Amino acid sequence: MFITETHKGGQFWNESHFVPHFQPIVNAINRSISAYEVLGRQFDPDENTYQSLGGLFHNREQDMVPVYNIDRILREKAVKHLKDSGLRTKLFFNMMPNFLSRVHHTDLFAENFHIIQLIEKYGINRNQVVIEITEDEFDGSIERLIQIVQIFRDYGLKIAIDDLGSGFSNLERIGYLHPDIMKVDIQIMRESLNKNSFKQVLGAISEMSQKLGSQLLFEGIETEEEVNLALSMGANLLQGYYFSVPNPHFLNRSTFSEKMTTVLENFSNHRSKELIEKGIREQNIIDKLNEVFNGFEETSNEDFAFNFKKIVDSLPSNILKIFVCDKDGYQITPTYDLVKEAGVYQEKMNQIGNNYAWKPYFLKHKAEADRFRKKWGVTYPLYDIRNQNQYVIFTFSLSENRILIAQVDWME
Repeated sequence: MFITETHKGGQFWNESHFVPHFQPIVNAINRSISAYEVLGRQFDPDENTYQSLGGLFHNREQDMVPVYNIDRILREKAVKHLKDSGLRTKLFFNMMPNFLSRVHHTDLFAENFHIIQLIEKYGINRNQVVIEITEDEFDGSIERLIQIVQIFRDYGLKIAIDDLGSGFSNLERIGYLHPDIMKVDIQIMRESLNKNSFKQVLGAISEMSQKLGSQLLFEGIETEEEVNLALSMGANLLQGYYFSVPNPHFLNRSTFSEKMTTVLENFSNHRSKELIEKGIREQNIIDKLNEVFNGFEETSNEDFAFNFKKIVDSLPSNILKIFVCDKDGYQITPTYDLVKEAGVYQEKMNQIGNNYAWKPYFLKHKAEADRFRKKWGVTYPLYDIRNQNQYVIFTFSLSENRILIAQVDWME
């Protein structure tokens, strides 16, 4: 446990006992260590071990003065270690927005920030420093935080957002700061979400990072399964005990190259098989729909709804819902909902006339049908909260003016 006071109340510590540790961040593209996160440790001479200072920095009741001083000690030691090593690696420095906001009230000039002073003092390259904005809660001025981050960015530093999905680290912070790197702690996310929500939220973060042009970093990785999950979400930066615990020294850049080569080959083979299996499942649905609706192109408008109803019972049992729209997206048949317990479809006449032209899957289908003469389309897996099941939506051109829409059970 960290102690800052004597039994008489006086503050003390042995500065040499504060030692920055570095946890490697592996780049999946070149399979090498491209950066390190700087973490605070205190040496315990009695136990001859290092203790984490995470609890100290995240304790909102802790006196800020010793925290401020210890943070500066660790930061300078880390920058000096980088300079002495001569490596061209990056360092991620954690900075809490509450802390930044309290320390820098009005002196918002680059030369007043300690990390910038250290960069100038030791002459390290600015692109070797990443500022990692972290904290569960923030009660300071958003405007001041934005100004501070902009000072870092104007100086040439990269910005990362930590612990995505918890506290202030959500969409609000992303919108304000537009980070260069988005960090996801896979353990925090796994503990706070159920299995399906976990994957869906990760997928949403992945898509958002791509649209913002931010790199995606997964931390807290402990198993190869979690490496594969990170890779499947598009994360090119990987961090966690699966690779290494934090160390007081830098590692050889290629320490994990062989390990990553094996991981990437296994992932590629596994993912290829998954995609092939997915393609087979999709083709099975397409073949069945082709078989069931063969000849429907010639059905007149007057007879279409009646004939459509007649063949509903011939549909594959994994079709949960089905209906037909015209080319403008207006529903022209009833909706047929599968009642699983009875194994029959319930007809819903009141949905005739609904419009789906604005739906992404409908727009995509029309565009691909017009451009590539493609008859069918399929969405990525979606989730039905009410029925607690995963599904995909198939779109299928029955004729030039009729588009079938089918919701298909897609549970793994």
